[in-house]
Amino acid sequence: ENPAISIRVDRSDRGDAIGIQRTVEEVAQAFQTSLPEGVSVDLIRTRAEAITGRLNILTDNATTGLMLVVMLLFLFLNTRTAFWVAAGIPTALLAAIALMYAWGITINMISLFALIITLGIVVDDAIVVGEHADHLARHGHGPYEAAEGAAQRMALPVFSATLTTVIAFFGLTAISGRFGELIADIPFTVIVVLLASLVECFLILPNHMAHALKPRPVHGMQLWRAGLGVLGVTIVGVVVGVVLL
Repeated sequence: ENPAISIRVDRSDRGDAIGIQRTVEEVAQAFQTSLPEGVSVDLIRTRAEAITGRLNILTDNATTGLMLVVMLLFLFLNTRTAFWVAAGIPTALLAAIALMYAWGITINMISLFALIITLGIVVDDAIVVGEHADHLARHGHGPYEAAEGAAQRMALPVFSATLTTVIAFFGLTAISGRFGELIADIPFTVIVVLLASLVECFLILPNHMAHALKPRPVHGMQLWRAGLGVLGVTIVGVVVGVVLL
C-alpha cells in the first residue's frame, strides 16, 4: 500500500458546501503541479455532487409546481384576475427571500423545500380577493369600488385563514434536539411567505385590480371555460399520477 496523508476540510454552520469543494479543488490542482512524480492529490468523500443533485430535483419540482399553479389560475379565473394573482407569487417569494437573507437563512435544501410548500398556499389569499373584486365588477360596481370592497369584505376571513396556517407551522419551532435544528428553516420560511402574501394581497393587489377591472355584464358560467377547467384538472391528475408512479 502507498503511504498517504489525509486532510479533512470542514465547513462552518453557514458555510457553502458546494463553494468550499470548488475552492478545495482549485487549491488541489494548483498544489498538484508542485508535487514530485508519483505523488497525487485525490479528493474523497465529497458531497457537492449529491447536494447539487438534490437541489436540482427540488428546483425542477418548484418549476413544475409553479407552472401547474399558473395554468390552473388561467383556466378557472378571469384572465386579468389570473394575471395579477399569479404576479403575487414572485412578489411574495422575493420578499420572503429578502427577509430570509436578513435573518441569516440561506437557500438550502430545507429552505427551498419550504418555499415549494408555499407555492400553492401563497395564491389562496389573492384568489379570494381578486375573484371577489371581479365578481363585484360584473355586478355593476366601478373598478375602484370593486377592488376596495373586495379587500374590505375579505379582510377578516383571509386574515383568519392565514393566521391558522401560521400557527400550525409555528408549532414546529417547539421541536427541540437535532431534528428541530434540521427543520428550523421550514416554519420561518413558510411564515414569512404567508405574511408577505398577506401584505401583497391587501396593499398591492387591490391597486392592480382597480386598474385592470372593467364593468361588464354577468354571463354566467361559460361552457368553454368549464371545459378547459375539466381538461386542466385531468392533465394535472395525469401528471401527478405519473410523478407518483
